[in-house]
Amino acid sequence: MENPTNLLEYLKSKTQVDVDSLDIRVSVELGPFVDCTSNQADAYTELLNPRHADLLKKTAALANEIKAHYHSVNFEELAMELSMLSLAIPISPKITGAILVMVNPLYSYSTPKIVENAQRLYRLCQFLEPNFDLSRIIIKVPSTWEGLQACRKLKSLGVKTLATTLFSLEQAVLAAEAGCIYISPFLNELKATFDPSYHDPKPIFDIIVEAQRYYEQHSCSTRVKACAAVNVEQILKLAGVHAFTAPADQLRELSTMEESAAKVAQRSLFSKEMASERTNGHTNGDVTNGDVTNGNTNGVANGPTSGTMEKLSFIDDEAKFRLAFARADEGRAQLKTAQVR
Repeated sequence: MENPTNLLEYLKSKTQVDVDSLDIRVSVELGPFVDCTSNQADAYTELLNPRHADLLKKTAALANEIKAHYHSVNFEELAMELSMLSLAIPISPKITGAILVMVNPLYSYSTPKIVENAQRLYRLCQFLEPNFDLSRIIIKVPSTWEGLQACRKLKSLGVKTLATTLFSLEQAVLAAEAGCIYISPFLNELKATFDPSYHDPKPIFDIIVEAQRYYEQHSCSTRVKACAAVNVEQILKLAGVHAFTAPADQLRELSTMEESAAKVAQRSLFSKEMASERTNGHTNGDVTNGDVTNGNTNGVANGPTSGTMEKLSFIDDEAKFRLAFARADEGRAQLKTAQVR
C-alpha cells in the first residue's frame, strides 16, 4: 500500500508553486517558493497590519521627498507604490524567482499610462534598493487590448510582464505575441475572490489546459501561471500546470494534508488519464467547486485535448481581437476581465 504524501510537496513536484502573499512570514514558514505575486488589494490588506506602521511612515516621507520627479502621479498613488515595493523587495531573498507587482488597475484601458506606470515601478524599485536585480521583478498588467499592447512595448524596453485577469484563449494568444513572461488565467472570476458568498458557475479549467497546450504546441516561451482557486481541490485539479500561485491559507491547508500520490494524480486535468477521459467528452465529475457530482464537466473542456491547435494571431489586428474576445465564452470572458477596475 502506497504511503500518503504531503500535498504541498506533491504539488511542488508537479507544478511551480508560487506564494500570493506580501507577508514575508508565509514565505519563511511554507517555502521555498519560486515567485511571489501580489496586487494592490494584497498590499492594502497587508499594510493594515499594525506592524507595518513604521513602513507606512517611511514610504509617505519618501513619496513626499520625490514627488517633484513624478508629476503625472498623485502623492497617494506614489506612496502606495513605494509601500507595495517595500513589502515585496524583502521577500526576494526568501524565494528563488521573481517578485511580481501590478500596475494601477485604473489604467487597464490606457497603453501609455500602463507603460509609464511599469517604468515607474522599475525606477522606484531601484530607488528603494539600488542593488536589486531588476531581472527579478515582473510587472502584472491587465489582459485588455490596451494592456497587452503595453506589454509589447514594455518588452522592447526590457521590462518583463505578466498578463493578469485573463479569461480566454484569445487573450492568451495575444499575451504570447506581446512577449509576456507569464499569463495568469483566473480560474474563478474576480468577484469570487472578494465575495465568499459568490460562486463562479463556470471556472475556466478548460482555458487553462488549452492555453498551456497551445503554448507547448507552438513553442511559445510564455508560461501559464494559474491563480484564483476557491479551494485546494481546484488547485489539485491543475497539478501539472506550468505554475500556480496561491494565498497563504490555501498553502497552509495543503501543507497539512496527506493522500496517496496515485489518487491525487488521477484528479489532475493534466494527467494522461484525465486527458484520455476529456477526449471522450467527460470527466470523473463536476469540478466547478472541486466536487464530484453527475459526471457533468461544468467548466472543463468538453472537446478533445489532443491534436494540433490552429496557430492564431491578433497582435496587429485590433478589430479581429476585439471581435474574437467579445465572443469568447458567450461574452463572459470580456465581462470577467472588466471586473479588474
